[in-house]
Amino acid sequence: MINIALCFENNMELSYMQMELSRCFDLRGIDYNLNCYHTAAELKHGIQRRFPDLFFYDIMGEYGLVRMAALSLKEINPRLVSVVFHNRHYIKPPNDTFLEPLYIIPNKSTKQLWTYALLAYEATLDKENVFSYYRRPSYLYAPYDNIKYFVSEGRRTRIVCENEKHNNSFYKKLNDVETYVSSKQHAFLRIHQSYLINTKYVAAYNRSHVMLTTGEYLPISKYEYYKEICNHIAEKKTRCGNRLHV
Repeated sequence: MINIALCFENNMELSYMQMELSRCFDLRGIDYNLNCYHTAAELKHGIQRRFPDLFFYDIMGEYGLVRMAALSLKEINPRLVSVVFHNRHYIKPPNDTFLEPLYIIPNKSTKQLWTYALLAYEATLDKENVFSYYRRPSYLYAPYDNIKYFVSEGRRTRIVCENEKHNNSFYKKLNDVETYVSSKQHAFLRIHQSYLINTKYVAAYNRSHVMLTTGEYLPISKYEYYKEICNHIAEKKTRCGNRLHV
């Protein structure tokens, strides 16, 4: 069960968010509890019984009071994930970093809302050593240490693991996967437009290829990618008979 709170002064905006988020999570069979509030005072009173995991709100609501309420919620639940709409008049204060992860939706289209809602939901599922992703009809998990690499399949990404039972494709672009795993500070590097690898599995490499500990060869497409590999693996680099570095 995921607990979701919405806080918007405007009734139409609040109703829209409630309806679209309910549809989004219902279609994916996600078990959730959703509560709606118009003001920071209502929110403060309502959450006494149930603290949210996911908070959608107007970051400029009540001249900043709703944002202050979000900061208070974050203190209570450090895993709280915030989602707001982009507002060109909003001047980001330094302590917005305390709200991270904070997702900012570019516009109020249903497509954008659903995309960011699912990103935020996945962040609430996140565990330190596990990658979570959606494959109908549910979310699946793969330990980071077991992931050899991600490979792009257009609008989908395939996860390739040492334990093959975790090998699956899911709807998310590789660029988005790279952004996500990089934020977790795991040792993943881009070596090609189509490949994001776990450096734990790098046995050797040269300018054009990476050889994994499992014997697989993956291509390096750009010199910049090659330099990144050198920088990350330089301290344990030695010469091999096949003229690859390890």
